[in-house]
Amino acid sequence: MKKKVEKKNKEKTSVKISLSTKYPILIFSLKAILVVAVFIIAINYSDSKGYFNPDESNNHTKKKWDSFYKFSKKNNVDIVLIGNSHLYSGINPKNLSNALGVNAFILASPGTNIADSYYCLEEALKVSNPKLIVVETYGLTAFNPYELKEGALADQFKSFSARKNLSLKLKSTPRIFRSENYVYAWSNTIRNHDFIFNDTTQLNKNFNKKKAKKYKKLYLGRFVRFQKGIKENVLSKYDSLGAPVDGKNFEYNKYSKKYLDKIVDLCNEKGVEVMFLTLPMYKKHVKNNDLWTEKMSVLLSGAEKEWLDLQGNYDSTRFSEASFENTYKKNQHMTYSGSLIATYKLVDFIKTKISVKLPNRRNEKKWKNIFYGEEGYFENNSVMKNDKVNQLLCENFVTNNVVLKEVSIVKAERGKNKIIIAKIDKEKKDLKNCKLRLALTYIKNNQLNNSIIDLKFDVLHEISDKFIFKAIIKPVEIKEIKAGMIFCE
Repeated sequence: MKKKVEKKNKEKTSVKISLSTKYPILIFSLKAILVVAVFIIAINYSDSKGYFNPDESNNHTKKKWDSFYKFSKKNNVDIVLIGNSHLYSGINPKNLSNALGVNAFILASPGTNIADSYYCLEEALKVSNPKLIVVETYGLTAFNPYELKEGALADQFKSFSARKNLSLKLKSTPRIFRSENYVYAWSNTIRNHDFIFNDTTQLNKNFNKKKAKKYKKLYLGRFVRFQKGIKENVLSKYDSLGAPVDGKNFEYNKYSKKYLDKIVDLCNEKGVEVMFLTLPMYKKHVKNNDLWTEKMSVLLSGAEKEWLDLQGNYDSTRFSEASFENTYKKNQHMTYSGSLIATYKLVDFIKTKISVKLPNRRNEKKWKNIFYGEEGYFENNSVMKNDKVNQLLCENFVTNNVVLKEVSIVKAERGKNKIIIAKIDKEKKDLKNCKLRLALTYIKNNQLNNSIIDLKFDVLHEISDKFIFKAIIKPVEIKEIKAGMIFCE
């Protein structure tokens, strides 16, 4: 019996020895594959859980793509805007949508170049069928995707990570990254493995993070950064130091041209119209802008598309110090008020210069359910008569020296106050320095009272066919507009 057991053990040992002796490379390869498989599974699991994600509390790039896919599931996006931070801080997509009666969405990431914009566009066209693409031009400066420096590379990683189409990400990887950066682009775990030693605080947050909040509010890609304009400390620098940006330093290269052409070719292939947009910086922020404009004109000439250049055709009457970020750094962005002025200039340009026929969704119930009461809705559209919160006070009311096309009272976006919005058909006479005085009745303590209210000209919402006047009032019940009159100072 003992001999039989010994014999069997010898046979097993000899089999093992013979396998490892006969097929050493196979055995080693199988072990290596197993180790690699375990490593890949662990990395994928860590990436899926976000254990090594950077701080994403303010990751609006990811938020944009999440919202874009969510919105596109039920709605077509009619206008897609691509670019970098100048775009998402310089154009208000809700006002753009409400002014044109369309669905507009901004897909822009901070610090990215025109190559990134191209791949963002390619992915956007997989899930939506826009009629118009707006390309913001600050990403057209000279760059080399294989020589991105640390800051630009980090921005490229963020934008790449936020995109969702795996096949397009695979396709774009060798075109926007050096080979040694491929794994870093695809894996936050590998890219940020040093968190173990250098950022245990972020690592602990990621391990203990709660379930991500869903975006309940309508989000179309706008990122509000600046509310207040340029202050005296920066204005004095312009006078003493001059402009921080010199237009003669603007250069483009083969990559700028290559991806510009790819965007135009892709849109032509899909039957989508393209236009270009240059958003302004403060007039004293840039010198020799004519040289910048000249070089940009040469670059864009081959595309044969319309170009709205708000820097080259700077409107000093509209864009004031209040329209721009309080900074002397080269990269200056627009404030919220500045973005509204730029948005309505874009609206007017699209209406007058772009030949593409955009859908008018104003009468679509689905569109109204999305945009009703959002930023810019009541400036561009009427209050519904069955609205129990907002009130249409009068229409086509002829009184004194003015015809009140429409007067509404709507709930302010924040707080308990209300806003009176009055619309007047545009005439040749400029009313920007005028006020609209309304005589009205309201209910207080169950009694009918009379009042006079002066409405100021709304300089931020410049509608193409109407002048708008506004006033903020306390939440009282207004019964009737008795009379109105325009008076100018």
